[in-house]
Amino acid sequence: MECHDHHSISKSSKHHEAISIESYKKLPTTITKILTYCHEHDMKYTNYCPHHEKLCCPACIYVDHKSCTDIQLLQHVLKTAKTSALLDSIELSIEDIKSNIKDIIEDRQRNITTIHDQRQIYQHEINQIRNKVNFYIDTLEQNMLKDIDDAENEANAEMEKLIAKLTEKKQVTDIFVQNISAIKKYASDLQAFIGSKSIEAEVEAEEKYLHSLIKDGSLDQIVLRMKIDTKLTNIESIIESFGTVTSETEPPLVVLKSGKDKQAQIMSVVPRVDLISVDEIKLSQISHFTVKEKKRRQPYEIRGITVLPDGRIILADSGRSRLFILNDNGRLDNYISCQSAGIGPFDVTCIKDNEVAISTSRGIHIIHIDSRTILKGIQTSGECRGIAHNNGTLICCVQSKGIQCIQIANQTITTLVEVHESIDQLGICVQRTKIYVTNFSYGFVDCYTLEGKHLWQFHNRSVLMNPTGIAVDNNSNIYVACYCTNSVLVLSSDGKKFKKVLSSRNGLYQPRALHFDEKNSTLLVANIAQPTYMYHVA
Repeated sequence: MECHDHHSISKSSKHHEAISIESYKKLPTTITKILTYCHEHDMKYTNYCPHHEKLCCPACIYVDHKSCTDIQLLQHVLKTAKTSALLDSIELSIEDIKSNIKDIIEDRQRNITTIHDQRQIYQHEINQIRNKVNFYIDTLEQNMLKDIDDAENEANAEMEKLIAKLTEKKQVTDIFVQNISAIKKYASDLQAFIGSKSIEAEVEAEEKYLHSLIKDGSLDQIVLRMKIDTKLTNIESIIESFGTVTSETEPPLVVLKSGKDKQAQIMSVVPRVDLISVDEIKLSQISHFTVKEKKRRQPYEIRGITVLPDGRIILADSGRSRLFILNDNGRLDNYISCQSAGIGPFDVTCIKDNEVAISTSRGIHIIHIDSRTILKGIQTSGECRGIAHNNGTLICCVQSKGIQCIQIANQTITTLVEVHESIDQLGICVQRTKIYVTNFSYGFVDCYTLEGKHLWQFHNRSVLMNPTGIAVDNNSNIYVACYCTNSVLVLSSDGKKFKKVLSSRNGLYQPRALHFDEKNSTLLVANIAQPTYMYHVA
């Protein structure tokens, strides 16, 4: 208090503002250590040189600032120190720096996620190659074992045939012994003489037969020999590694920009590609079509839809156990009966140019579209519902089992996600490293990795009831058919945002199947009893 009174009376300090010790201690040490006098000349600062941006004592002006013409009184400069735009500008710069640091951290985190996704993709590719190699080696092994079996069976057959014949010969010799014994006991001398000659001739014939076996090679030892291909025995010298892994760089997402009112450059993250968000999505109808048949006894139940590379549309009609083949204009070209495959089809997915896989009560069947024949049947341990193709594998929903991955080549089945109750996971689709599934029973949409790790779940009873079909566009936005609310929702890639894009006003009534055609950016929506709508996504 006494110091405050003294400073208020003193002419040199009466305009100074006094603060408490506690407040003074809150100042950073870099500020409290600022000297109010010139350490070189041991004189108080009295002036400021804008040209050099330095505080000056009288000696400084005389020594270093003789030519400076704009020297200012320090007390005039300090009057606006706290109210000038400098502190505001610095504060804005600090906010910019904080914001840009946040953006850069997010960018690096996104890069980490991208690398992890790439790793998952490459790991899946390695597994695919390994399975392919294993399948090929297994095939070679089976062929070799078959060759060994064939060689063994052929050798055994020859020797068993000879053994059977020699067994008959042995029986003949036994008869010879019996006859000679009888001759000795009961025959007359004349009978013994003539009979002996006859038996002697027969014995000589048998001896000649035995010697002939040596001459014709029948008694040669048969030895199986196997020669392994040197490419297999020396595989470590032929294939030195599974492949190569490199870390490459691409142009950064972080660029430098200079602000208009700043001398320093400010970093900001600029995305390369503008992705379409949920709020920006717009659907415009291209066409709609209905399959028409002359004789229709049962109602249609369109449960699955897919598009072939040539543009043909495949509809899975569970009501009549058929696949309808439509041209790209929606006109019926042909149909394939699936009655022999079991109840269904419940869903359909394209494998390659002319092949599709369908899910049924008995499992999965792979069908050739042009020949209209079943190429392969894969039995599952429950009714197979939603089905999707991904790089030589089929990802499907099996009732009371969960989500399973099936290798088409060797039919190996792996359970990715287990369920312990009978729930209907009707819709499934795969994009890049993620699996998306609809849960009809509980009204969920779940997202998993290809390894079955759960990422997120969307659940909103006000807009999502009994979801069925599901599809994903090129921007990873997810479209879901809502069976009971006669609508289609679109979800953001993280499942946090949603928007209703189609409703009964657009002609939807119990929408069941969805498919997104990446090539043409079109969304196909099929009502269970028809029609099917085609929309352009923009």
